[in-house]
Amino acid sequence: VGVIGYLGFDLINGKIKENEAKSITDEFDKQIPTITEEELNESLEEEANNSGEENASNPNGNTEQGGSAGNSGSYNRGSYYNRSYYTNGVNIDGYWVVGTIRIPATGVRYPIFSQPTKSALERGVGMVYTSNGINQVGNSVLAGHNYRNSLFFSRNKSLVVGNLIFIKDVTGVEMKYAVTNKFTTNSSDTSFYQRDTTGKAEINLSTCTDNGLKTGERLIITARQED
Repeated sequence: VGVIGYLGFDLINGKIKENEAKSITDEFDKQIPTITEEELNESLEEEANNSGEENASNPNGNTEQGGSAGNSGSYNRGSYYNRSYYTNGVNIDGYWVVGTIRIPATGVRYPIFSQPTKSALERGVGMVYTSNGINQVGNSVLAGHNYRNSLFFSRNKSLVVGNLIFIKDVTGVEMKYAVTNKFTTNSSDTSFYQRDTTGKAEINLSTCTDNGLKTGERLIITARQED
């Protein structure tokens, strides 16, 4: 009875975490509608043109500040893209969310939090390292739990080279990555964090192996931006 009770509690607890993760992901998608890179570029160009017109009509340089991050429709997407919010994210339910991750092969769809805190990692994926921000040239490392079930990065071991990963950032652009490598290492290894990505965006997904809590072993999935 005790074992059954424990397993039941674990199942219910996992369902609660899954529902909270879905709620945060849905709210991020509501606040940050998905757009194409072409639409983002048009927004940036329009903002640059408007800024030039405002400067010409307002030589004293007095400007009004727009809305704050995290309020739907309250910011100009071009300005948002160039501000520190790109790495801090938007505040949803007290968590700073910098994007979302989708992995069709494993059914993953979770928020990406700016910090890999204990509380955040119980509700999604945490940013461990980034050179320039997700979906930017350089490497980013995302960590997620392996609960040895279907939650978070538990099924990363089933990923193979060529599987697709989709990362959406605070601009609304969702970038497609393809898995290029899969390896195991120890929890203190950071040698793969900083590297030359030859002008592309890359990501690493880090999680414990099934015995990682005892051995400190980590499973790393490397993926590279697709054209």
